[in-house]
Amino acid sequence: MNAHKAKILEQWLKRALELFPEKMDNTTPVAVVFSGALEGIVSGLCNNDNDYRAALDDMTRILAVQSTLPSKALSIFLEPKLILRDMMMKTTVADALMPEEQEAFHSRLDALTLEAFDSYMQHREKIYQLKVEEGRRRMFMALRRAEP
Repeated sequence: MNAHKAKILEQWLKRALELFPEKMDNTTPVAVVFSGALEGIVSGLCNNDNDYRAALDDMTRILAVQSTLPSKALSIFLEPKLILRDMMMKTTVADALMPEEQEAFHSRLDALTLEAFDSYMQHREKIYQLKVEEGRRRMFMALRRAEP
C-alpha cells in the first residue's frame, strides 16, 4: 500500500480541492491544510494506525464552515476507494494489491468516513451554537437600548 501512497495523495488532494467553487492551487491556505491533513490520514491508513484524528479534524473543520451540502462535503472521504480502483485497473499484476489488502484498506476507509461524519457534525453544531449565542446577544443589546 505504501508504494501507492504518493499517487493516492496527489489525486485525493486534487479531488478535494475541486469541491470548492473557486479554483484553488496548492499554495492556498486551504490546500496547504488539506495537503498536510491528507498526508496524515493516508499515513495512518497505510500503517494501520489510528493516529490521524487531528488531521481528520482539521479537514472537517474547514468543510463544516463551507456552504456546501454535507453529502457533497463528505463525499471526499469516498474518493480514495475510487482512486484505488482506478489505480488497480491500470497497474500490472505484480504491482497490484492483494484482495485481502484491498478489503482491509476499504474497511479502514469506511471507518474513516464515519469518523469524518462525526467530526463534521460536531463542527457544524458548534457553528450553530455560536450563531444562536450571537443572536441572543444582539437581542439583549437591542432590548437594553430600547429601555428608557
